[in-house]
Amino acid sequence: MVNWDGEQVLCVRTAELPEEWLPEEGVVPLSEREFLSVLAPIRPWWRRRSEAEHDPSGKQWIPYVLVRNGRGELAVYRRRGAEPRLHGMWSVGIGGHVNPADAPGDGWVGGGLEYWRSVLWAGLRRELAEEFPGAAASGHTRFLGLIHESCSLLGQVHLGAVFLHSVSEVSPGAGAELAELQWLAPAAAGGPDWPLGRFELWSRLALELLGKVTREEA
Repeated sequence: MVNWDGEQVLCVRTAELPEEWLPEEGVVPLSEREFLSVLAPIRPWWRRRSEAEHDPSGKQWIPYVLVRNGRGELAVYRRRGAEPRLHGMWSVGIGGHVNPADAPGDGWVGGGLEYWRSVLWAGLRRELAEEFPGAAASGHTRFLGLIHESCSLLGQVHLGAVFLHSVSEVSPGAGAELAELQWLAPAAAGGPDWPLGRFELWSRLALELLGKVTREEA
């Protein structure tokens, strides 16, 4: 049995979220402004992870970062870290839970737009720096939208905020989770060498979201 050792994670009450943010299995392209303006009046909910993992009345926030190099390729790796339910699956996303240490010191007061931006972006930067310091050292990060699925027990209690981190050059250095790091052209995902079934569901959704945003901006 997994032991989360009293870890606290950032959540939001499911009932406070727009229904369109929670498709049974799908993607929600959003601008950063749209995203934060909806979250601004919602008070963050810090919970023990041991409770949150089994209670779909709340969604645990997961910043999920795609890393793209100067050739337009995405970093991919085989899961092997702290989440045993995903072991062996390939992923294009680097992410994890947001913890109290990521929160701004002045806390949530009244309108929380800046709070939400600060805490979610701090969580994604921490995860990227821990897992892939060679990419975190430079580059530009942008928000793409949300991914969600309620088909699995894992999906019912999590909500993914997807970011794209673009770097022209990647310095050496990746954490143990990325030991099998490779670079993949997005067009190759779903092809004979990289069938979509090799990827975790969130990665398949993140690739769909990236493709949709890219087409809309073309």
